[in-house]
Amino acid sequence: MAQFDSRTAARNRDAGMAKVTALSWRVGAAGVVVAGLLTVAFGHHPAAAASSTQHRNDHGAILIPAQPPQPVTGGGQVTSGAS
Repeated sequence: MAQFDSRTAARNRDAGMAKVTALSWRVGAAGVVVAGLLTVAFGHHPAAAASSTQHRNDHGAILIPAQPPQPVTGGGQVTSGAS
């Protein structure tokens, strides 16, 4: 049976960690590139953002009110419809 050598084990561990670290950096860099490509593809770059600030009268679009709703007076009890 082979003798356990802690130096060999440490060297193998360090080599494995170096591979995992290199792979992690590559995957992270690829993620940044893909995120940038998706941002450009879906039009969230500054040129598209400047043109989207113009207000259009789109029927059926969601409209955000200028003021938040005011609180109402009452009991505050909500009935869900279940009996």
